[in-house]
Amino acid sequence: MLQTSNYSLVLSLQFLLLSYDLFVNSFSELLRAAPVIQLVLFIIQDIAVLFNIIIIFLMFFNTFVFQAGLVNLLFHKFKGTIILTAVYFALSISFHVWVMNLRWKNSNRFVWTDGLQTLFVFQRLAAVLYCYFYKRTAVRLGDPRFYQDSLWLRKKFMQVQRPVYTGKRLSSTPLEILFFLNGWYYATYFLLELFIFLYKGLLLPYPTANLVLDVAMLFLYLGIEIIRLFFGTKGNLCQRKMPLGISVALTFPSTMMASYYLLLQTYVLRLEAIMNGILLFFCGSELLLEVLTLTAFSSMDRM
Repeated sequence: MLQTSNYSLVLSLQFLLLSYDLFVNSFSELLRAAPVIQLVLFIIQDIAVLFNIIIIFLMFFNTFVFQAGLVNLLFHKFKGTIILTAVYFALSISFHVWVMNLRWKNSNRFVWTDGLQTLFVFQRLAAVLYCYFYKRTAVRLGDPRFYQDSLWLRKKFMQVQRPVYTGKRLSSTPLEILFFLNGWYYATYFLLELFIFLYKGLLLPYPTANLVLDVAMLFLYLGIEIIRLFFGTKGNLCQRKMPLGISVALTFPSTMMASYYLLLQTYVLRLEAIMNGILLFFCGSELLLEVLTLTAFSSMDRM
């Protein structure tokens, strides 16, 4: 159960990240003449949103509801916040990439095209909704009913149609082995990439802005991969379609990040090409096995 002191600390961290997001949305345009600083603020903002997503899921995993297997109940209660946060995250990244691409070489250039203004309006509108609903969800997750057995939870448990046990294990052993190996490999990959960026920053004419962007994206990649592997493992072992489906969805941004470091970063060393090629192999193999496993789970539900 989440202790009161721990909950207060987590809630304070969430509010701090929300405050930073509000600060950047409010004042980042004042730094348009310094695109490097603005880029750093945007990157930290995107990472803050990603961390808030991770914190919410970690709070989900800590609830008695989740441990009782009622994952769908949690997602049903908070699906609005989850979807809205994902949409806001995508809009923020799109807006940041667009505005920095137009403003990077000439900070005094007028960049507010009709398309950018439209994206700006949607991103700011989503920011307001994200702040409200995320704060509401964070406070609601402090409800003691989520962390202990109760009559309410028993009623919900009885309402859930449990799958009929057929005596056949549908979890994929090869998929679980791949998740395990991928987790250890990515930890090694992340540490090696940090040292490689240090090497390239010291010995190569690496533009400061590009270096900051590549390192920040590496941390973003770390967050995506942690969530993807966790949900994949949880869904496979518990024979749950929703967590496994989330892992499948996150495989695509994970593949895009590996492809970026393989092809599009400023300097690509031969070692990086090999490491990212291995990551793409993991992503492709896991995606195939996840789809097959989801098909098996769906077949069980129809029995």
